[in-house]
Amino acid sequence: MAAGLQKSTQSQQRFFPVSFSIIIARSPGNIYPTKISFMKQMRCLLILIVCLFSFAGISQAQRVNINPTQLNFNAAAGETASQTLTISNVSDEKQVFQLSIGDWLRDSLGNHKYMPSGTLKRSCSPWISLENPFIELEARSAKDIRITLVAPADTAQMNEMKWAMLFIQSVKEQLPGKKKKGKVNAVINEIFRFGIHIYQVPPGVHNYAAKAISLREDKLVKGLYNFTMENTGNINLQCHAHLELTNMETGEEIKLEATEFPIFPDAKRTIPLQLPANLKKGRYSVLALLEYHEDLPLEAIEMTVDVKT
Repeated sequence: MAAGLQKSTQSQQRFFPVSFSIIIARSPGNIYPTKISFMKQMRCLLILIVCLFSFAGISQAQRVNINPTQLNFNAAAGETASQTLTISNVSDEKQVFQLSIGDWLRDSLGNHKYMPSGTLKRSCSPWISLENPFIELEARSAKDIRITLVAPADTAQMNEMKWAMLFIQSVKEQLPGKKKKGKVNAVINEIFRFGIHIYQVPPGVHNYAAKAISLREDKLVKGLYNFTMENTGNINLQCHAHLELTNMETGEEIKLEATEFPIFPDAKRTIPLQLPANLKKGRYSVLALLEYHEDLPLEAIEMTVDVKT
């Protein structure tokens, strides 16, 4: 998500998917290179920007605290529910934020995709309202924000989980830089955006179900196997997947470390699982196991693998 370098104004963004999401850009102010060629000026400016971005995530995250980082609603049909989000400005300067609601999902590889409000069938963003889309926080101050969800009375829309995202984006006034003939004037805008996950799970929605679909050897990476599964239920699953190996000649069993990941309802997920680099030669039974609920049976797929080197 990066914009190109320009003579007058520069704006760049990066995305950090965590429990909440952050987009960041950093502003060093105005820069006036002199007595070097234009191309050298551009290269020097680009190096400076890259160096600043190396520390942008840490420095910006320290300027704002947001609690909680996830909002969970359980509204029934026709019900109104509200939750409070606290935004704290822990910097020594006044900060202004813009709030908005949007849609998002995870693709089969776990990457986040962002869309306008109301795009997805399972979106609850049209049901959500904010008491104020803009807030100002003086230095070392905090403010509570009320997030309200009004569930429709139509029970047909209340038989499945829905979700959305609350975006909190910084707003910073851009001051024009002084231009001098033959000089490069670069003003870099500072932008950082947090994404707070919103989940709406109506009462009675608790069908935990998943299906293991396939286990295939990766075509590019040696010893890597791609385990694909599907959430066939109506609620988000927090899953664990791992491999168990059995040497078919010696009977030796090897249980590998599990990978944890979520899957939305109706979604598929492919998890890469790597064989140990020091695995001895031989024929192995490779069992891929999916655990999606502690009280429900595991899903599994088995295949035979010949390890030659």
